[in-house]
Amino acid sequence: MEKPNFDMLAALESHRKLLKKKAERVEDLMATVDKTISKLKGEKDMEIKEYYKGFSDKEIDSIRKEARERYGEKTVADSEAKVLAMGKEKMDAVQVEFDVIYHGIVADMDKGPESQEVQVQIARWRELMENFHYYTNEMILGLGQMYSADDRFAAFYRKYHTDMPGVMTKAIEHYVAELSK
Repeated sequence: MEKPNFDMLAALESHRKLLKKKAERVEDLMATVDKTISKLKGEKDMEIKEYYKGFSDKEIDSIRKEARERYGEKTVADSEAKVLAMGKEKMDAVQVEFDVIYHGIVADMDKGPESQEVQVQIARWRELMENFHYYTNEMILGLGQMYSADDRFAAFYRKYHTDMPGVMTKAIEHYVAELSK
């Protein structure tokens, strides 16, 4: 802070932005916990759109439409049926686990996407993805590339860290390359 070029105001504004993002994440997690409590009390079930947490209704509709065009109606219907059969309580737990994984990747980001620590998180991520659909290595690679190339997914991952989309892509590429050896 005693450096002549240090801008205290800019630093505080930047810090405030980061704190606001963290507060929004905590609010999302609290909402998920509240929904889980409602389910446990026998209240309303979750709708399929709630499984796309972090995306607007318009983005969800677009993603689902593109998935149907790319993978076929049956594949998407089977995947969504699998999600709904999972139930809200398990889905909430899966979403919390994804959040833990993403925060773990952010914590180890400085070690690089090929680091053992990040690769362990990517392996956990892949395992969780299997709750929704069976993914070949090529499909997993495609998802990883989409996380950087598709602005909707990149925006979702940027909520964790501005570099997260690129790190996810590179980490998944390395993960698949290692599996292919």
